[in-house]
Amino acid sequence: MKHIWKYSGWYLIGIGVIHNAVGLLLGQDIVLELLADGVINTVNTEYDRNFLFWFLVVGFFWIGTGVHWQSILRTFEKPLPSYLGWGVLLFALIGVAFSPASGIWLFFPLAWMILQPHLLRSRHCSP
Repeated sequence: MKHIWKYSGWYLIGIGVIHNAVGLLLGQDIVLELLADGVINTVNTEYDRNFLFWFLVVGFFWIGTGVHWQSILRTFEKPLPSYLGWGVLLFALIGVAFSPASGIWLFFPLAWMILQPHLLRSRHCSP
């Protein structure tokens, strides 16, 4: 548990994969419509198509960010900066306030994974 921060990139990748799997599962009818319509220029101003499109874009963004974070962790073998953990925590708190019945709760463990080494280090360095 001491070095859980080493897996924070993988954890974010997992969140992105889960996010997109849920989107594709719940939006499979919309995906089939987009494919039947030829994909190009098929989202337009239709709410359900826009919702699914941006839902999947966010999932792919999290996957890409997780890959980047994991690359940084592997290269430098140091925890991610604490400001990323505080940002993830703020994101999770705001998300839970707006949508408590969502998967946004998955970001609390990610915030802990990033912040844990900084909080433990500051606790051990205190007089």
